[in-house]
Amino acid sequence: MKLYNHRSLLLFIFFLICSTLLKAQNKSAGINISLWHPVCTQPRDTFQTTYLNLGLISQMNNLKGVGINILSSICTRQAYGMQISGLSNIVGESMKGVQLAGITNVNGNNSSGFMASGLVNIVGNEVNGALISGFANISGYDTRGVALSGLINISGDSSQGVQLSGISNINGGDFQGVAASGLVNVTGKSLSGVQMSSLLNVTADKMKGAQIAAVSNVGVNVKGIQMSALTNIAAVEMSGLQLSSAVNIAYQTKNAIQFAGLTNICLENMHGAQIAMGNYATQVNGVQIGLLNLCGGEVKGIQIGLINHSKDTSTIKIGLVNINPSTRIQMLSYGGNTTKMNIAVRFKGHLTYSILGIGSHYLGLDDKFSGALFYRAGIYFPLTKRLQISGDLGYNHIETFKNETDNIPERMYAIQARANLECRLTRKFGIFASGGYGVTRYYDKNRFYEKKPIVEVGVVLF
Repeated sequence: MKLYNHRSLLLFIFFLICSTLLKAQNKSAGINISLWHPVCTQPRDTFQTTYLNLGLISQMNNLKGVGINILSSICTRQAYGMQISGLSNIVGESMKGVQLAGITNVNGNNSSGFMASGLVNIVGNEVNGALISGFANISGYDTRGVALSGLINISGDSSQGVQLSGISNINGGDFQGVAASGLVNVTGKSLSGVQMSSLLNVTADKMKGAQIAAVSNVGVNVKGIQMSALTNIAAVEMSGLQLSSAVNIAYQTKNAIQFAGLTNICLENMHGAQIAMGNYATQVNGVQIGLLNLCGGEVKGIQIGLINHSKDTSTIKIGLVNINPSTRIQMLSYGGNTTKMNIAVRFKGHLTYSILGIGSHYLGLDDKFSGALFYRAGIYFPLTKRLQISGDLGYNHIETFKNETDNIPERMYAIQARANLECRLTRKFGIFASGGYGVTRYYDKNRFYEKKPIVEVGVVLF
């Protein structure tokens, strides 16, 4: 143990002697051996260049070669080669080569090569190469290459290449390449490539490529794909595909498909297709497919759904209920020998109509409650100003609830045909009588429950 201490002491004394002797050589430049700034073999007031640096804490003018320091290395001008330190590497101007530090690498101007640190890499201007850090990579201007960080990558202007971070990738200008983060990706101008995050992707201007997020994607002019679990937004124009499990929103679309689990919204002209439970567009040039399709203006195409609405009377609509400005919506209340009490809404167009309603007591007027949901579609012809005839075909879904027996199932269905005579007493009130025939069948058996004539009377409101 004593021998080891003696050797260490002798080595330390030898190091001091060498650094003092080398410092005395005014033209010494090739080798720089340092303990700390005051004890250094290279004068700091010259433009000399160091080719090999070994020490504890070193300060040099220019480095062209290798610098290895236990704590830190400071190069006041430029560094070409390799800097390795336990804590930090600092270059006043540009660095070309490799920097490895336990905490941070800092370059005042440009960096070309490879930088790796335990916490932060900072470059004042441009980066060409690779940045790897445990916390953050920051460049004041452009980044071209690969940036990997545990938390965040920041580029003051444009970026090209690959960015991977645990939380966020932020680019003040354009971005070309792939950006993947744990939470958020932000591009201040245009994107050409792919943004992937578990929360949010934002592109402030044009986007060509793909945005994939667990929550939301936001773009301005989008050409490509937006995929998210909740929302996709194109603030100006969308060309391509919007795919989400909840909502897609675009100001206008051009040759685009909006596919959503809940709602698609196009605030102006929709050119393409909307597929969702609910669809809305100010104008449609294409197709809307959903349970509810709404168009605030003209439709050049087709609406397919349960309920279709537009302000264009010439629109092709395929659905249970089709509404346009000429559609008259009326309330029906009537009774009969099938469902005894009924309330329904009639959507009356030019010579056609559809009815949605609910009825109760299909089995009889007793404690055993039963009911039905029904839909009917038909045509009508006016005989006089106040008198008209009509005919329709309908489907009833019948529920007996807890009143099922061996002969009466829990649910059945019925197909019914009717002929109707209606008299308008005033503009908003009329009476009608219906006669027809219906067959009721089991859902789970290939046989009839009953067949019988239909007789009904009721009133029309509005």
